[in-house]
Amino acid sequence: MLRARLATAAVAIPTLLALIFLAPPWGWALVVIAVAMLGLVEYLWLAFPGRVAERVLGLALGAAVIGAAVRAPAPGDLISGSLSVLIAAGLTYTVVRADFERGLADLGLLVIGVLYTGLLLPHFYWLRNLPEGPHWVTFVIAIGMAGDTGGYFVGHAVGRHKLVPRVSPGKTVEGALGIVAMSLVTGAAARVILFPSRSWSEMLILSAVMAVIGQLGDLGESVMKRTFGAKESGRIFPGHGGVLDRIDSLLFPVALVYYHVAS
Repeated sequence: MLRARLATAAVAIPTLLALIFLAPPWGWALVVIAVAMLGLVEYLWLAFPGRVAERVLGLALGAAVIGAAVRAPAPGDLISGSLSVLIAAGLTYTVVRADFERGLADLGLLVIGVLYTGLLLPHFYWLRNLPEGPHWVTFVIAIGMAGDTGGYFVGHAVGRHKLVPRVSPGKTVEGALGIVAMSLVTGAAARVILFPSRSWSEMLILSAVMAVIGQLGDLGESVMKRTFGAKESGRIFPGHGGVLDRIDSLLFPVALVYYHVAS
């Protein structure tokens, strides 16, 4: 498992850095669209096994939201507009179903899936468009990767106390603290290397908050997988699982960093 993780990282990290710093805006938009759609596919295949109509509807709604997101220079009215479209289309979908009671429950699953990838992940696109955008995108991803690494090794070495066993039996309190500690170290390095004009307090507080909400995002995805009876969202990354397994701890932090930098 560890060897597969390292091999995947050795290929993925240089490629990702090249895209962050060198890709033209349209190229980065395609990267965000591709990742968001792959994540949505994973979610829909878990939430609606064997149900073609719901998957097609989810993909159509998700493509519309994600496409609109990368065409917008900033979130702005996109969020309220997307919610309005999703609710209108979703309620229409329940009306035409004979089992509208189940249709309403399915609507909730559809909306969560579309919003989860369709509105959170495009913050990577908007963040890169801000001043020092590639640096901020790198910072978000570095905090997430370093935190995962710290949590993995600390949890395996000294983890004794379960964090939320019903949601994720493998996660421990010690591992969670390892994530925060490694995130702070990474935040300090980012202050020196990427953001020398930013204050130490800003970068360290931001890193600590990102570490906490990133773990909440990770646990949220674990709730989805447990609800749908899956161990991993997919197998696209050897040793790392699927797209959702890789981005779950980044989605809340990237939104936080975007609004922090844009404010």
